[in-house]
Formats: sequence, structure tokens, C-alpha cells
Amino acid sequence: MRKFLFVVAWLLALPAHAAGDDPAIDWLQKMQHALSNTQFRYSLIHLQSDHIRPLRYLHGTVDGKEVAYLEHLNGPQKNVVRIGDQVTYLEHDVKPYSVRSARISGFIPPAFGTGVEAFTPYYQLAVGGRDRVAGRTSQVVRIVSTDKFRYSYSLWLDMETALPLRIDTLNADGQLLEQYLVIEMAAFDVTPPVLGKLTEENWPPVLVRANSDQQSPWRFGWLPQGFKLTHVDQHRLFGVNDPVQYLALSDGLTEMSVYIGLAGQVVMPESLSTGSGLSLASARHGDVEVVVVGRLPLESLTNVANSIYPAESGQ
Repeated sequence: MRKFLFVVAWLLALPAHAAGDDPAIDWLQKMQHALSNTQFRYSLIHLQSDHIRPLRYLHGTVDGKEVAYLEHLNGPQKNVVRIGDQVTYLEHDVKPYSVRSARISGFIPPAFGTGVEAFTPYYQLAVGGRDRVAGRTSQVVRIVSTDKFRYSYSLWLDMETALPLRIDTLNADGQLLEQYLVIEMAAFDVTPPVLGKLTEENWPPVLVRANSDQQSPWRFGWLPQGFKLTHVDQHRLFGVNDPVQYLALSDGLTEMSVYIGLAGQVVMPESLSTGSGLSLASARHGDVEVVVVGRLPLESLTNVANSIYPAESGQ
């Protein structure tokens, strides 16, 4: 109850804007355009619980295609290349592989660069004050969950380019779960040469995935408002040899992954939560085990895991 009251108090303190006449949406749309069309370089840090990871990110356009490069600067090699909608992962001691995606997963939320209109109905938006990040004046924009079943975000957008300079993920108590903080940003009139060289490399082909339009044999008795099924596939989970059913759901901003398979001999934890907001919940339904993973409150994932049922059951 205390968490819910905190959110209500915060919402009441924010200015309300009618749909279609909202300066916060205007800023988000500017950010979306900037992330897709600006040629720039970030030096930034990723703060997550007790982890601090320095990163470098470059973005530009080569022959009409977006090209991006994310580099982890500490520890074993872990770099990501995106050319158009092909994303290639390069990791230490792992064979490079490519997937189809419009954005690099696990960095800036993909929706910030591809479809801000999709998630705005499920969050309260507000423009805050101005601040300085990385020596640049920025506009604060808040994306506040209207319920306790998802997290909220605060963005610091560069006044000149609308690029995000800081992204905070906050729980219902306003506690920081995760932060991307730019410490240096440079925008360019021409594409950085390194991005052009990346397009000349022979990257591995995209992994063939199952048809994402197939009907799911499962239904949900409960989902957070706005969450819809976006993908159906076959995956292998936690070293299990047999394939499991994979369902992806999203509210346009936040995603959750659902894995369904025969219960194995290894007992899965009923719940697991990290300080960065990433959580896991599992439930057994007879011989079937359901595992739900996402950057959402544990209560949300637990409710989803407990409420799933076969589509033909008619429940």
C-alpha cells in the first residue's frame, strides 16, 4: 500500500496534459527521431546494483542503413554490431551470432527509438525541469507507471539534439534500480569511419526463428494492463535439452519472456529478484513448468506464472 500511495502522490504532483497536446510526448518523439537519424558517439557508464560497466556507443547511417556499435570497455570482450535490422553479438569464447532486431537489446529501451506512441497510454508523462549532464543542458522527462505492476523511468534529453544523456529506472518507492549515464557525447555531420568499416565485414547470417505469427496454445488469466503477445517461438532454457515454448509479451516499453515446458528434475526457484529490477518467477501446473523473466516487479511475474493455462481448456 505504501508503494501505491507513493506513485499516486507523485502522479498528483505532475502536470496533466491531454493526449495529442503533451510536451512530454513531443520530447519523446524528438528523442525517437534523434536515436534513428543522428550520427553520434557516447561514452557512458551503466550502473546496475553493485556493478558499474563503462561502455562506448556509436551510431550513424551508411548507404541508407542505420549502423550502431556497442562496446563493453572492461572485462572479457562483449561487443554488439547492428546494421539495419541485423544485430550481431561478439563475445569472448562464444561463436558470433546474429539475430533480427530493430535495436540492440539491453541498452537503451528499444521503444525509445522505434515507437514511443505504443507505450504512452500506460504511463503518466510529464516534463520536469532542466539539468546538466555530460556538460550539456538537458530536459527532464518522466515516464511514470500508473500502477504497481511495472517500473517508472526518468530521462534527461539533450536540449540541442534530444538524445538521451541519462536514463534512470525506478521502482514504486522511487529507488534507483538501473542507470545509463553519458559522460561524453559528440554529434557528427558525417558518419564515423569505423561504422563504415563494420558494414564491410562478413557477419554471420541471422539465426532462423520460428514463425512469430503462429497462434499460442496458451492463454493468460492475468496480465498487467497493456501487455500483449508479440512473439511465439521455441527456445532452450537453462541448459535443458528439450525445447520449450517461448512467449514474448510487451506493453510497448517493457518486455517479459515466458518459457513453458515439461517440469524437469532440477527444481526451479519460485522467485528470484535482483537489485537492478530483473526478476524471475516460476510455477508448476501439473507436469508443466512455467518460468517468467523480465525487468518488472516480482509480483507481476508471479501473477503471470500462476495464471497461464492451455488455450483449449476454455477457462
